[in-house]
Amino acid sequence: MTIVNFIKGHQRSLSQTTMTCSMFPPVISILKNSSGHTIGHDGLLYHQLLYLSQKLKFTYKIFATPENTNGVLRNGTWNGVIGTLTRGEADFGLVPVAISLERYQAIEFCGRVGGDSTCILVKYPEDNVSLTSAFDVFSLGIWIGWIISGVVIVAISVVLSFLAKRLWIKDRKTKAGTIAWYLYSVIVSQGSYFPQCRLPQRLLLATWCFVAFVFVNIYNSTLTSYLSVTFQRPEVNSLNDLAKNPAYKATILAGSIQEIDLQRTNDEAERTVVDMIQKCGSDCRKFTLQEMVTPVAEKENYISLMPCSIALAHLKIYNAKGNKCILTLAHEIKSWKPMFYGVPKSSPFIEEINRESLWFIDVGLRAYWYDKHDKQPEKCKLQYNSKGVSTKRSSKRIELRQFYLPFLILFIGYVLAFLQLCREKLFYRGSA
Repeated sequence: MTIVNFIKGHQRSLSQTTMTCSMFPPVISILKNSSGHTIGHDGLLYHQLLYLSQKLKFTYKIFATPENTNGVLRNGTWNGVIGTLTRGEADFGLVPVAISLERYQAIEFCGRVGGDSTCILVKYPEDNVSLTSAFDVFSLGIWIGWIISGVVIVAISVVLSFLAKRLWIKDRKTKAGTIAWYLYSVIVSQGSYFPQCRLPQRLLLATWCFVAFVFVNIYNSTLTSYLSVTFQRPEVNSLNDLAKNPAYKATILAGSIQEIDLQRTNDEAERTVVDMIQKCGSDCRKFTLQEMVTPVAEKENYISLMPCSIALAHLKIYNAKGNKCILTLAHEIKSWKPMFYGVPKSSPFIEEINRESLWFIDVGLRAYWYDKHDKQPEKCKLQYNSKGVSTKRSSKRIELRQFYLPFLILFIGYVLAFLQLCREKLFYRGSA
């Protein structure tokens, strides 16, 4: 967080400036040497400060706020950056501040610096294979459609056989079980003899066989690709997932717009998340970004709610260590918010700051910075589909567990065959 004082003798002007800041990467960072002494600053807002100082011709001095937060309102008093502004200790907050009603009542917003959304930082999920991959080739609707069409064809064949008998047409009686067994043998490409010579049944089954031929060949050609695909999905992929999973804890920056939005929400799932954070206490409400990210990377069942640009910055840092992916972003992205500088209500420099901040945007300097720093790196990036699942082609061999479901169906078939055998033995023994 950064704050600026504009001071020149007894009359305030833009010639000499004092600022205060704390670590808020990537938009503002404090650079320190091995001894812990500050040697400089970096980030989008620092670069914009350099631009403003050149255009408005002022010098500045930067110092850090005691609390690493934009500001938390407690018992009618603000701390952090907003507190420093309201107490008259600074004239300019060099921080990205999103607007809320409480903040607007305390300070003025000027000099738009961009905007950001809320992301969920999660631990990188392990690769998984689908136990139902043999059936995932077609959607559930297609499978149900085939079952219904088979039942309809069996019913129509039985009706045709009944009509033939009523019309005194010499023909064999067709049983529903015979037709169903024939349809099944066609689907699994095993072939079967159908003892029926009437032309209506032949036409009906001929159309079934043609469509089944197309269906089976599509299935066979697609099955291999499904068996060689792995999928990844974080356990907590949205705030709804978090609300349904009380074993997880969510870290959040005290006084951030993320905390304010959650506290003012009427959504039931988000209210549940608020209750979880309140019960979690100091394990969840943090005052530094590093305290927010460390539990996610090093502990189990932790996620973090933070601005997307900050999440991306830490994602790059952690995933750059070795070849293993550690952090990633969840599928859900919440509420984009415009960001501004903060100044006191009585500041005489609002017009100048607004004007030169717009020039910073118009000349493309901000767009250049965002294009360079605000993109998720391809390494460890999950390409989510509409269901929040990321899939990728696996170079590994097909695993045995992918056949668990077909083997389960085979085992059920064995059991049913054995039970039927026992039933027939008992039935015929009782008959004898």
